[in-house]
Amino acid sequence: MDAAYFRTLYDHLYWARDRVLAAAEKLDDAAYAKPNGFTYGSIRGILTHAISAESMWLARARGVPPAGPLRAEDVPTVAALRSRWQEEEAGTRAFLAPLTDEDIVKTIAFRGRDGNERSFPLWQLLTVVYHHTVQHRSEAAEALTMAGASPGDLDFLLFINQRVAR
Repeated sequence: MDAAYFRTLYDHLYWARDRVLAAAEKLDDAAYAKPNGFTYGSIRGILTHAISAESMWLARARGVPPAGPLRAEDVPTVAALRSRWQEEEAGTRAFLAPLTDEDIVKTIAFRGRDGNERSFPLWQLLTVVYHHTVQHRSEAAEALTMAGASPGDLDFLLFINQRVAR
């Protein structure tokens, strides 16, 4: 396992998140919260679920009990969501920065929402968070596109190409 790989994945995660949030900022509050038929009800609902799950899983990875789920009312605007997510990002980056290859294969034990004890290697928890967020970010991107505010290409390849160009 390669800890640097996970830092790169999370760099992509937050790069793509910023593109989605920039697109969401083009919407008024009503369009942002408008029911759209997606599982979490609206663009706001989708993005709130994504950050909530990310926060809960990363708390477990850090070995701390997660806070309860974030509700759309807790982050009613794109600005509020962005601010909250930037706080989460800062904590995540601080957690990821010192990780070694040995650290990411260590087993993390936690209690699930159902109260049962679970344990996974850290790399699996980090992968769960990344892919879960990608799934819901993609749904938000589709909903934004349907609302006339596409975030554009979010592919990892574009991210890498932009990174190399710098």
